[in-house]
Amino acid sequence: MSETKICKYCKTEIPKDAKICPNCRKKQKGPVGIIIAVVVVLLIIGVAAGGGNDNSATLGNGSSTSQTSKNEATTQESSSDTDTVETASEPEIEYLPVTKEELSNALHDNALKASETYKGQYLEVSGYLDVIDSSGKYISLNSGEEDYSFVNVQCYIKSDDQKTTIMDLSKGSSLTIKGKCKDVGELMGYSIDIDEIIVN
Repeated sequence: MSETKICKYCKTEIPKDAKICPNCRKKQKGPVGIIIAVVVVLLIIGVAAGGGNDNSATLGNGSSTSQTSKNEATTQESSSDTDTVETASEPEIEYLPVTKEELSNALHDNALKASETYKGQYLEVSGYLDVIDSSGKYISLNSGEEDYSFVNVQCYIKSDDQKTTIMDLSKGSSLTIKGKCKDVGELMGYSIDIDEIIVN
């Protein structure tokens, strides 16, 4: 008895090798047709997926030129960022040279003008060590032994290194103080945050 199969259309039993159903006269599709259809679909999907990489040519080592270009661009950006950081370093501070006597005279002559001139400025004040605060918060300067001015120049200590330097000094030592003038007033005088202490 010969082998049979069922017609996909009329469901009649027909010979297995029949290409056309003797009953409904419809052409029978074999598994080869299905395989071809699947292969065609897979090819279409592959072409569609690969379409986004048309601009990238593959190199001999398997990487693409577009990926290489991206890597080079990233490296250049990183290098550029580093240059920017180095360029953006803080500019060197320029200190205005002045003596304690000049500060006293300016405040005595015109307190408003003295405040406008010196408040907020970076000063390099020369004078002599006068008061050393016992708690280590500040020192003050005078113009020398004949300084009878009531104008105070208080310099506030900001680090342990500054405190150590002051520990080795005594009243009357010749100093230059570099720092920012934070305040100017008729009663309080000048308030300076110390950046550097130079022993003359």
